[in-house]
Amino acid sequence: MLHDVLKKGPQSGPLSALRSGAAQRFNDAGWPKATDEAWRFTNLNTLAARELAPVVDAAVVDTAGADTRGLPDGARLVLVNGMIDAGLSTAMPDGVELVALADDAELAACLDDERLLDHGVARLSLAVMASGFGLRVTGEVTEPVHFVYRNAGNDASTHAVGVVALADGASMTLLEHHSGEGDGLSAPVLAVTVGAGAALCHARVQAEGAERHHLATTIMTMADDARYNGLSVQTGGAISRTENQIALVGEQIDLTLTTLYLAHDDQVMDVTALVDHRMPNCTSRQIVRGVLDDQAKGVFQGKVIVARDAQKTDGNQMSRALLLSRKCEADAKPELEIYADDVACSHGATVGELDDNHLFYLTSRGIPKPEARQILIEAFLADVLDEVEQEELKSHALPQVAAWLEQMKG
Repeated sequence: MLHDVLKKGPQSGPLSALRSGAAQRFNDAGWPKATDEAWRFTNLNTLAARELAPVVDAAVVDTAGADTRGLPDGARLVLVNGMIDAGLSTAMPDGVELVALADDAELAACLDDERLLDHGVARLSLAVMASGFGLRVTGEVTEPVHFVYRNAGNDASTHAVGVVALADGASMTLLEHHSGEGDGLSAPVLAVTVGAGAALCHARVQAEGAERHHLATTIMTMADDARYNGLSVQTGGAISRTENQIALVGEQIDLTLTTLYLAHDDQVMDVTALVDHRMPNCTSRQIVRGVLDDQAKGVFQGKVIVARDAQKTDGNQMSRALLLSRKCEADAKPELEIYADDVACSHGATVGELDDNHLFYLTSRGIPKPEARQILIEAFLADVLDEVEQEELKSHALPQVAAWLEQMKG
């Protein structure tokens, strides 16, 4: 079924060449393999062996709508199995224009990017995308925009593809929520451009069902004086990977990307990020915190590239993983690739267990051990969440963190 879909594509329009090129690359290379350096910690052999059926028929949306429970108030774009559900979506706020990529060559061109076409999973999503959606953002958008992804089905894959383009001087808050049931695959792709002097606040929550695979790819390009503050929380899926590839192509850019992954049972959580400093006088921060229990596995792959002309770069990344079981595994691969000589860059990774001295201190004051354990886990996460200044981002992400912590009490 997968290869049958890859053979098909639009006969005309701005997506035709993109889809056919992506399909050819996927057919030539196949799924990412364990021998691929970028995927050596996250094995997709089980997924590759299945005969997935990409959801490409918009009629699927008609049978999924009507249920508004759990949907956020305000402006929202609801994607059911990768395609827009107009009945559940609302109008976009002033300053935000929603378009179909099949009708918009300019925004569709944002997907013609080697970061996507050279990506083992993203190129599959480009190859089988139905039409894709785009947002043009101008001015100051005061109302948050919600992207709500709802997926369902066994042996099916969903491929939501979107572009968000902030014009020079624009600003907005984008809140994503991903949920799904069944043992299928969710492989969303998002391409973001942040214009000169523009600012984007972005929170992403991944809470898919325990049997699903979630493989998300986001690419971003930032211009002079652009600002980005991101907060990502992932708790769902059998295998979950969120990958960000960010190119800083202007000066005086400020980027902060905070990620939490929370896993138990035999889940695999992969956080992969590449920040490419191409111009001088920019700052980037990557902050990752993970909590693992049972036989869960956590992965952090973070790379900072500093080009020869990117003097005065301040780039750092720090990953910390907390193991609640001796059967857990945490892999960390922080990297710096620096070609400039006037920089202030750092990276680091730590893996450890709860501190016995802290546990003893709390239990010696009458706090039961399970409750003391919970207090220390919450403190480990609060340490980084307290540094997120944007309340809208925290308000979007904290309920999922609280739900996971409550589940772990049992």
